[in-house]
Amino acid sequence: MTKISFLFSSLVLSLTACQTDKTDDPDLFIENPDPILLPFENCSETQDYLAEIILNQALSYHYSYYGGWDMAAEDSDAGVDDSSGESEPTDYTTTNNQEEGVDEIDLVKTDGQYIYVAQDRALHIVDSWPIEDAEKVSTIQLDGWSQGLFLNGDQVVVASQVYENDFYGTQYTFIDVTDRSNPIETRTIQIEGYQADARMIDKDMYFVLNHWLNLPSEAWDIMWDDSLNLPEVDWDLVDEEREADMDTKREQARQILSPLIEEMVANWDVTDLLPQWKDSAGTNNFEPMYDCDDLYRPSNVSQYNMLSLFHVDIEEETTDATGLMSNGWTIYASQENLYVAQTSRWWWWGWGSMDLSTHIHKFELNPDSEPEYVASGSVNGWIYDQFAMSEYDGSLRVASTELDWWWGSNLDDEEVGSNVSILQDVGSGLLREVGSVTGIAPGEQIMACRMMGEKGYVVTFEQTDPLFTIDLADPLNPEVIGELHIPGFSTYLHPMDGDHLLAIGMAGLDDGTLTGMAVNIFDVSDFTTPLLKHQYEITNPDAGWSWSEALWEHHAFTYHRDVLTIPAYRTTYSENSDGSWEYDYFSGALSFDIDTDEGISMLGEVDHHPLVEESQCLYSLNYDYYENDVCDDWAWYANVRRNVYIEDNLFSISNYGVRITDLNDPTTSIKDVLFYPEL
Repeated sequence: MTKISFLFSSLVLSLTACQTDKTDDPDLFIENPDPILLPFENCSETQDYLAEIILNQALSYHYSYYGGWDMAAEDSDAGVDDSSGESEPTDYTTTNNQEEGVDEIDLVKTDGQYIYVAQDRALHIVDSWPIEDAEKVSTIQLDGWSQGLFLNGDQVVVASQVYENDFYGTQYTFIDVTDRSNPIETRTIQIEGYQADARMIDKDMYFVLNHWLNLPSEAWDIMWDDSLNLPEVDWDLVDEEREADMDTKREQARQILSPLIEEMVANWDVTDLLPQWKDSAGTNNFEPMYDCDDLYRPSNVSQYNMLSLFHVDIEEETTDATGLMSNGWTIYASQENLYVAQTSRWWWWGWGSMDLSTHIHKFELNPDSEPEYVASGSVNGWIYDQFAMSEYDGSLRVASTELDWWWGSNLDDEEVGSNVSILQDVGSGLLREVGSVTGIAPGEQIMACRMMGEKGYVVTFEQTDPLFTIDLADPLNPEVIGELHIPGFSTYLHPMDGDHLLAIGMAGLDDGTLTGMAVNIFDVSDFTTPLLKHQYEITNPDAGWSWSEALWEHHAFTYHRDVLTIPAYRTTYSENSDGSWEYDYFSGALSFDIDTDEGISMLGEVDHHPLVEESQCLYSLNYDYYENDVCDDWAWYANVRRNVYIEDNLFSISNYGVRITDLNDPTTSIKDVLFYPEL
């Protein structure tokens, strides 16, 4: 039986900050609120909470520095299959995951024999072995645009974004691939919301979704009712005078709007405003996901949005869920716990100075029940990505930057930089900071970090790239041990062995000018003195530019058996004699030989343009309102996203198909497998 229980909460302004007896102090609106979640007692409390949210939303539109703008409307590690038969490949790459045993959703998965590609609006299955007989064995069309997939034995689950038949949200399609040539769709789950990230641990999948809730039209009618004669800010005033005038007018407006909004919300059915879902294995009808007494909150007022943590046991076919009212989350998971983090920009209403902090919630992952909320904590500064968090031996390590890059309020503070904080679950729902190292690289922001065991690495950037080594052995006293300064910066750090890191990023000059992509090998054998041992710079063309998805997406970074492959895109242009411009595009993959002693050398490029020339026009297939000749213009561009190694072969994968080349000489083409061959 499907079980849905919802946890409803938020991390934003304190409710007490919104009470009229506190409104004389505007700073109360931006204090770092207590992140610990508390339960609602009844639906009346839930409605009061929603009224506070909408009231603050109305005030933020009218009385903040964005002057009434509608902000809410801007809308590899190798795998070895020891059980394989002799005729099947035994050495192949899998998804480049952050933590061992925690699979991350991605566009491509493989079991060595088959490659599963969920891209654009279809799932393709390619039989890879033997290599000379490689072929596409099946394609199943998706109802929406792929957001990635999970593979569990003979089952595939594809997440896709769907916009049709009055449904706008995420669909999970369960597919039986026992017969790879005849995949069968067995179940669909639709949820109002947009997938942020997902993890799979053994047979349990955890999907994290954001929900952008629309304010009813009657709320907008109240917000912009001219007959209310809401006081207007005198924008001709400057600095402190304008701040004071804005504070005064906002609180006068609060007194006018509050009873009207409370009356409006009192007439609502709260469950109509929250995410709906339907399951083809259940009633197959949309229904609410929770009751009022299932909801939780801190003593704060949220933005009018929601996040959900949705759990599916892929073998038992059971589901359950947990949710938070807010958005803008970064996700990290170990094998035991999942953490969701939110920066303070999501609970800042646009007035007063912005508090720079990040709240983190810990959920215990129990395969026999729904994810259980257990604790919350807070760190100073904002985090960069999932690699800013790492759990080890009962501690959560968090790397954050305190600089206000959004508004520039503290960029001149010479003491403000980045921190590494150590949080521990001390009971009573609290993740307490027990140790930290602060003020790393004042004036710079974190660009990459990696924490593994008792060692941590942080890259910051302003004009040059300092790589800091951090001793995390004592959680009470983390310590910066060494640092290295080089031009440019790294965006992803990958462990090679105990003594070396492989990195991708941007090369540059001492003045901060960036000159192109770069692959680096760092020697960290002496933890106190990290060294740049080798660098390979991928320079931009004289007239054009180049980039790679691997700069920000670690799943696009494939490293195994001393070979690194990344997707690469390059555009060059020149002016013709008649004044027109001629463009040349490259979309494919770049492969490098990686040797800690000899250095980095280019093995070759893989170009996917030939696959396009032999294929149907994807843009006509995916967008039926396009004319067929669009592919003769700009739309021939293949979108290479991922690379897989199977034995001594490189499988570079785009939306047009798979190009198979020699792993150590990618200029030697073996075979092309087209997803949509010409008819």
